[in-house]
Amino acid sequence: MGAGGPLEIEYQGQLAGYDNRILTLAVLKGYFGRISSEPVSYVNAPAMAESHGIEVRETATTASQDYVNLITLRRGEHAMAGTLSGLRSEARLVMVNDHGVDLPPSSHMLVVRNEDRPGMIGAVASALGGAGINIADMDVGQSASGAAALMVISTAEPVPTAVADALRAVDGIVSVHSVDL
Repeated sequence: MGAGGPLEIEYQGQLAGYDNRILTLAVLKGYFGRISSEPVSYVNAPAMAESHGIEVRETATTASQDYVNLITLRRGEHAMAGTLSGLRSEARLVMVNDHGVDLPPSSHMLVVRNEDRPGMIGAVASALGGAGINIADMDVGQSASGAAALMVISTAEPVPTAVADALRAVDGIVSVHSVDL
């Protein structure tokens, strides 16, 4: 998630009626585990937020429009939301940067922001296929205005920097971010 401003954690739905301190600790542990070379634990994660000058803001509401439970994270211009779906309680990523999506999180993901016009999905899929990168899952979310779109793509392996750079050069691609867990 992007730098700048507080880390906002919003709990919606049934889970908002419970004590969510352990979930907040898990968010902080995951966040700092990705950006810090220091070992991160549930114990030191709040101190790391403080030492990095990151204010953590939690909100909770038992009202939820679309999901029984939803956790939304925001920091700066970046946001993501997730839920558990179905009888198996499968994890689903349902929003990235205010674009609705629906796919399971995975170890290798590519987030592509593009102009919403014909041929964009094909251009991205062709570039990945040409580089021998298998698409395991994909979802496309449109912005509320309809002017921009966002592709979230799960790949079987990390996307090499050269491939991401080639995608950035495609006409109509606004940004490309690779996320490897």
